[in-house]
Amino acid sequence: MRAAGLAFRAIIALAALSMIGSGLVLLGEAGTNLLAAARAMLANDHAQSTISLVMKTIDECLFAVIITLLGAKVIASFVLAERVTAGDDLPSWIRPSEMGELKSTFCQAILVYLIVDFATDMATADSKLEPGYLVLPAAILLIAAALKLMPHGGAASGPQSERH
Repeated sequence: MRAAGLAFRAIIALAALSMIGSGLVLLGEAGTNLLAAARAMLANDHAQSTISLVMKTIDECLFAVIITLLGAKVIASFVLAERVTAGDDLPSWIRPSEMGELKSTFCQAILVYLIVDFATDMATADSKLEPGYLVLPAAILLIAAALKLMPHGGAASGPQSERH
């Protein structure tokens, strides 16, 4: 049974480290796009839209930060031993709390990504918009409604909510 638990922790650790690695790759890609936007701006190259490159850079940076922090939270919640996470060695924002808080954070991250992605699509869209562009805002609204209905682990039951 202990071997199965260690194998599960190893799989979770690998997945979380992959999330952090993906975040670093996205940051590299964002840097490349930012340099391309600067080159396009300096060269007055209108063939490659500077605004769309900057929006794409913001999108990639934001998602990189989100998945890196989420990967760190997963490692702290499921991989590290409780005695390591219980002390003051880790910052309070990364200490494991409840699974509901992790789900809520993930849903909020998806919402932010979808909103920025939609804004990027609108910035690069032609003047004639098709009805298919309404699918993403509808999905954003549905996910936001589901998030509103979902019980929030740390937000509703923490010590701060008792003070109010």
